[in-house]
Amino acid sequence: MPVYDYHCDACGHTFEVFHGVDERPEVRCDRCGQPARKLFRPVPIIFKGSGWHVTDYGRGSYPKKREGEKSETSTKSEEGEE
Repeated sequence: MPVYDYHCDACGHTFEVFHGVDERPEVRCDRCGQPARKLFRPVPIIFKGSGWHVTDYGRGSYPKKREGEKSETSTKSEEGEE
């Protein structure tokens, strides 16, 4: 079961509650008994591998631009100037 963080605005206490994803429990503070609100936290993720985005091709296999070659990503204003 996932762990959710809740915060009580009445007393300032922050605590964790275990409940299912599809459950919508009315969580009350275990210190003062007032309703608590769920906190949203970023999900911890880890990217594994040698690269991300531009380096996804792996080491040494990324096609290099030769000297004097134009970039394939030219803008319309550059094309109109020729």
